[in-house]
Amino acid sequence: MKMKTLLFAIAAALSLSAVAGEREISYAMEDAAFQAAMRMDADARVGKDVTRIALVKLWLPAAGESTSLAGCSTAVLESALGAVPCRFDFVLHENRSEQWTLIDQVFDQAADFESYDPATHPELNKLQLCDAILLAKVIDAVDDKEKSTASVRVAFKLIAVKTAKQVWSAVIEGQYTDGGPDNQALNIFARRAMELAAADAVAKLPASLDGYGVFLLPLEGEGGRAMTQVFLNALTAAGKQDLIRIYDLPNGSASDRMLARFLRERAGAGRAVDSSILRKIESRSAGSVQGGKLAILTGMVTAGRIFPETAVDPTGRPVDRLTGSYTPGRPNPTLFEIVADLKFRDINDNFRVLAAVSANGAYRHEVGGDVVEQLRSFVTVRNIAVVIVILFLIWFIGKFCLRVR
Repeated sequence: MKMKTLLFAIAAALSLSAVAGEREISYAMEDAAFQAAMRMDADARVGKDVTRIALVKLWLPAAGESTSLAGCSTAVLESALGAVPCRFDFVLHENRSEQWTLIDQVFDQAADFESYDPATHPELNKLQLCDAILLAKVIDAVDDKEKSTASVRVAFKLIAVKTAKQVWSAVIEGQYTDGGPDNQALNIFARRAMELAAADAVAKLPASLDGYGVFLLPLEGEGGRAMTQVFLNALTAAGKQDLIRIYDLPNGSASDRMLARFLRERAGAGRAVDSSILRKIESRSAGSVQGGKLAILTGMVTAGRIFPETAVDPTGRPVDRLTGSYTPGRPNPTLFEIVADLKFRDINDNFRVLAAVSANGAYRHEVGGDVVEQLRSFVTVRNIAVVIVILFLIWFIGKFCLRVR
């Protein structure tokens, strides 16, 4: 019975691992889709007359040629393209399924990505569904579970329907890096420090931000995901959720993740947002933001002073300092510090910095006040071994002295 239970546990663990890998690869596919749409939008070869694009097919490499193919599918790539905020209207299978018959017939004849020649299919100009068709092939996909990263390389070809000629192509690497543990996974030291840092940040928010609708982008650095959640909690606890409207993009849908990528890219380049896309962003606020007061919040989270600096599990391997439990209490205070640097940028003003807040949270856990508790903290295997060795040496020296006498 125990063996059967163990087998079920192993199977469940493998299943969870596969699901996690599939999610990370699919997020990397989203990044590849975003980059492809942005590059096509900026490329002069893709004329302004190309507005409707249909992703026809995604070819996958043969089994064994890639580390992981979980999360790579036409449906994943198509839905990701449809969520990118750009000038293109990506025509989805699910929206116009009856109009895909001719396209499917054409591409059922193409054995693979390389063998397709648009010149041999002049009937493409009969299509009323789109202005261009997009072909894609996964070159390889890598899922590094230890580093919580994933990457996927995708080759793209864009073919104009009127001319049946290739107008754009590229090989793009989509990447995904995990934002760290959720708030619930933190140990008590890290969580308390983050809560103090978040409260400090909220207390320092200037009144000039009142009335703004702020899109919260994924915070960077160690513990960025958890800090995002803690900051939202601190804002609510301070009663400022009605003064500053926060829209949490990291934990939303694919369109939320795409919008976060788009805003981060535009903010990094200081580029204005097109009016058509700006209207889509404004629609997210559901009319609750007045006077075009829209901003993004970006930031970096780092761990400062930590004592003890590390802990080890029974096998001697270091424990993660954000999620692992620390060593038993000692007479010295336990210190954990979190530093957060946050920036609010105006979307309507080329992402000009509206406010910059530097917050700090240092959690100290004082261990014991009485002598008994402090003495108890010294009862470790190492200290017991030292005491035994000392007592043995005293006994040995005493016996030696008696013999000499």
